[in-house]
Formats: sequence, structure tokens, C-alpha cells
Amino acid sequence: MRIEEEHQDVLQNLEFAVAMLYRRNPDMTDYPVLRTYETLAHTYASEVTGRATKPSENSGLEAELFRDVRALCEWRLGRAVAPATGWDAMECAPIDVPTLVLCLKRLVKSVQKWNKRGGRQGYLSFMTQFVK
Repeated sequence: MRIEEEHQDVLQNLEFAVAMLYRRNPDMTDYPVLRTYETLAHTYASEVTGRATKPSENSGLEAELFRDVRALCEWRLGRAVAPATGWDAMECAPIDVPTLVLCLKRLVKSVQKWNKRGGRQGYLSFMTQFVK
């Protein structure tokens, strides 16, 4: 089974954080989203292998995006309570770190695909149609 079929809920949770920030900042582009997903995928993959990672050096909108998506990652891993997002978070079984890495890598591919098709906000425009 493909990761987007097996863990659609995880993908939607992570995209929810992005959609919320995008709706508050309509000039946002796909680039900070791509960097956030890539950085988090690398960070969690390093955790699995025991490698050290350098701290993320984001500022402004990208720092806020990183913080929000990471908070949802930690919640889905069962390490934190559901972040205050304005929606009622359902109880869900924690996932493991390798599964989270696969989800983040799938989101990276999605950003690349929709950015190529739709330009600098292609992913954001496409994704927000489905994430309410």
C-alpha cells in the first residue's frame, strides 16, 4: 500500500499547518514549504540513524512554518499534545519515525510536482482546495 493511502491522515495533518499559515499569508510561495518538509525529513531520518543534524536557521515566515509543522510531527509521533490549531484534534495512534520520514518525503514530491505544474504557488493552490 502506498504511503498516501495508508497514512492519508498524517499527510493531511501536516498540510493543515501549511494551509493555515498560507491563508494568513497569501503571498507565501511553495519554496518555504519545500524547505520545511525537506529539513524535517532530514532531521527525523538523522534521528533514526543516530546522526547529528545542524539546527535549522529559519527566520520569519519559514521559521513559523517549521515550528507549526514540527509541532504536528511531534504530536503524530506521540511525543506531544495536539497543538492549538483551532480544530478539534482526534485521538490517534502514534506513528513511528520511519513512517513520518516517508510521509515527509511524499510531501516533498508533491510540492515539487505541483510547483512544476502551477508555478511558485502551485502546491499551495492545489493543496488548499482539499485542506479545510
